Amino acid sequence: LVAYELGAGGRMASVSFQSAAMGGVFARFPRALLVHRAAGPAGRALYVFLAAGPAPALRGGMARVVHLAVPRDESAGSLARMYGAFRAFNPAWAETRLLLVGPGLPQPPALAQAFPAAEVQLSVFHLCKRLQQQVQRLALEGRTERLILAALSDTMCAATESSRRKMHALLRDLVAPDLLPQLHIHWLLDDEIWATHRERSWGESSSYFGDLEFVTQGLSQVFSAGLSLESCITSLAQHYQNPQSSLDPSSPAAELEASENAEGDSEEEINRRTEEGIKQSLSDICTEPAARLCLSEFAVVQKSVQLIGTEEDALSIQVLEDAHRVDLKGLSSCTCHFNQAFQLPCRHILAVLNSDRKTLQPEMLSRQWRKGCDAHQAGQDSADGLLEVLKSSWNESLDKSLVVSFLTAEVSRLLTHCSREEFEHRYRTLRELADSWIGPYVEVKL
Repeated sequence: LVAYELGAGGRMASVSFQSAAMGGVFARFPRALLVHRAAGPAGRALYVFLAAGPAPALRGGMARVVHLAVPRDESAGSLARMYGAFRAFNPAWAETRLLLVGPGLPQPPALAQAFPAAEVQLSVFHLCKRLQQQVQRLALEGRTERLILAALSDTMCAATESSRRKMHALLRDLVAPDLLPQLHIHWLLDDEIWATHRERSWGESSSYFGDLEFVTQGLSQVFSAGLSLESCITSLAQHYQNPQSSLDPSSPAAELEASENAEGDSEEEINRRTEEGIKQSLSDICTEPAARLCLSEFAVVQKSVQLIGTEEDALSIQVLEDAHRVDLKGLSSCTCHFNQAFQLPCRHILAVLNSDRKTLQPEMLSRQWRKGCDAHQAGQDSADGLLEVLKSSWNESLDKSLVVSFLTAEVSRLLTHCSREEFEHRYRTLRELADSWIGPYVEVKL
């Protein structure tokens, strides 16, 4: 469905576009609608309408898009005609009860008049996005900015009253009073704004924000190319059907995508093949210790949501990790992969130390990692630790690969950095471990 107006010279001056798939999504999820505005060249603006309510059946950010429109201008009359076209395309508009908008949306009365039965509310996504951008523009000290943005990520995904009040207090304490008004921190304490978002779990919130970031950044990039309105709406429709269509056709990523699509593989299979390619490239290019640590970082990426924002000359990457638990007694144990595999302070333990203004203490480390420890005791602790690892069960191939690499390096270190007498003692210990683990009936080369 397309509705348009002609301007001087018979060229398009405005357009509203909706595919059958978009209309089908809105017909199924009409109750909550998010209206996103993206500024473009020559004073033009793109309006993206998205299904904002719970929609577990929708996979991928673009699946939430229900309507695209570029008004002639942003006067009350032009926007009223744009909203009218949306209503004409979607008979289910009367069932909409919540409209989520960004700060500063032009002519809010025109939207309220088009949907008289719906409540117009500030979008949490736009609120957090604006707050993030404003904080980054304040040029705060690096550690202060990282602390604020980390707290904002937690607030986005766990929007409890307690977390919002902590975020409010943090900004009030760390940002100069004369800079606070531009941050609008009172939004954090407005229960009405956060009411619907509070019902989402951590995982649902991460997926929701990831979907919206993917859609708004991708469509904004296409719209900002400065094409004629006819070409622009065609490019936007193509991007909706294939979100990677804006890639340079000659780029390796585009070639890979074309070959994958030609094979008709599922999205899961394509993701698996991409991840295997990254792992293989790390193994081919990096030294073993570097590859091992990069694989550990990649394991975090695979289990996380990434928010990718485009700036003028850079990309802003924010990784929303799965939640992990740090044992507060001693701060030496965390449920994350890095701490479990290497028995070293992970990013989560270090974050707690940083937040509590504390430093690393010797008792937070296993004895074999401490400088100046007794050699014999360190060897005994290492042997005990090796036995515990060998007895453990690992279900993921990545975990097993990392553990084997770690064990190999650790055994080499233990056997080479010791006296001859200590070498014999450690060798016999390893021989006994290998025999008890695999069995003396198999020759194990140490």
